[in-house]
Amino acid sequence: MSASVHPATPLERRLAEVRGVVLDIDGCLVLATQPAGEDAKVLPGAVEAMCALRDMGLRTLVFTNASSRPPARIAASLAELGFPVSADDVMTPSVVAAAVLKERCGAKPVLAFGGSGVVDVLNEEGITVLDHREPGAARLAAAVLVGWDTGFDQQRLQVAAEALWAGAPLLVTSDAPAFATAGGHSAGVSGFIANGLTYVTGVPYEVLGKPSSLAVAAAARRLGVPSSRTLVAGDDLTLEVAMAIAADAVGVLVTTGTHSREDAANLPAGERPDLVVDGLGEVVDALRRARHDR
Repeated sequence: MSASVHPATPLERRLAEVRGVVLDIDGCLVLATQPAGEDAKVLPGAVEAMCALRDMGLRTLVFTNASSRPPARIAASLAELGFPVSADDVMTPSVVAAAVLKERCGAKPVLAFGGSGVVDVLNEEGITVLDHREPGAARLAAAVLVGWDTGFDQQRLQVAAEALWAGAPLLVTSDAPAFATAGGHSAGVSGFIANGLTYVTGVPYEVLGKPSSLAVAAAARRLGVPSSRTLVAGDDLTLEVAMAIAADAVGVLVTTGTHSREDAANLPAGERPDLVVDGLGEVVDALRRARHDR
């Protein structure tokens, strides 16, 4: 007599179709004192899980909302910790911003507030970044981009506000109020600045990082995989999980950072993650089971 075959659940069928994986960094792969910081400590099983995903033939990308460092430096830090990543495997909102600004502004210069993680990325893509101290900078700016700028002072506020009053759009890398760090939570700088500029000028801001549709589209292009066949894992229900749900991707909450199982259970049915795990090893196991059953 042949063995009985149990029909796969809808989630198992979706997991079997996954061809690309997007992983958050802070609270999912590592914990540091600052978002995507260089003093990061690896979360248990994270390196092994990422290697296993690669061994399964899955295209894998790490995507952080942190804009304080460029992808190459983030990749170097992760590689030193044992993660199999290169600069091409790392996405930040600044990478998304570069593509958006080139499409919308062409060769026109922009005002960008942030460190090397913002300015260097834009420069590498041929985008002219204005010096806010130069006379007329506000008038010339085709857009205002706000990133992780811990030196944002009254002078920068004034120039940014003048550019917005003159009609420039306001873009922000992330408006997340906080990020998971080794010390608990780190307050979000970019969203704080953007909200302040909106308060001063009345100009609404547009988010380019997670969970925006622009972010998930950029990740899908980098992976070369449709979002419907992508799995997105992270520790934040309002970022990675929300982005996955909006894009019809598989959304996974990893409970090693910002949100817990209880937080997920308290959400309306349509906003809950497809899967809740306590570590990335469980994601690997779920994908293997789904592929085997198929």
